[in-house]
Amino acid sequence: MGEFVSNVARLLDETKTKEFLAGVQQGIQQGIQQGIRQERIETAKRMIQLGISYDIISKATNLSIEEIEKIAQEKIN
Repeated sequence: MGEFVSNVARLLDETKTKEFLAGVQQGIQQGIQQGIRQERIETAKRMIQLGISYDIISKATNLSIEEIEKIAQEKIN
């Protein structure tokens, strides 16, 4: 009986460890995606300052025209 309980406890620990590591990996991925998005926004801001058309900014950054308009409006305010 003791060996069974020990095996169950070990399996539970392995499951928790796997879940924890999956959570860490998901958090890392989300952080990377947020960083990529922030860099696109910063690039759009610089392009707006240079007077580049929103259409070209959209193509270069993969941001929507609406997002670029919002960024431009925030820079004005």
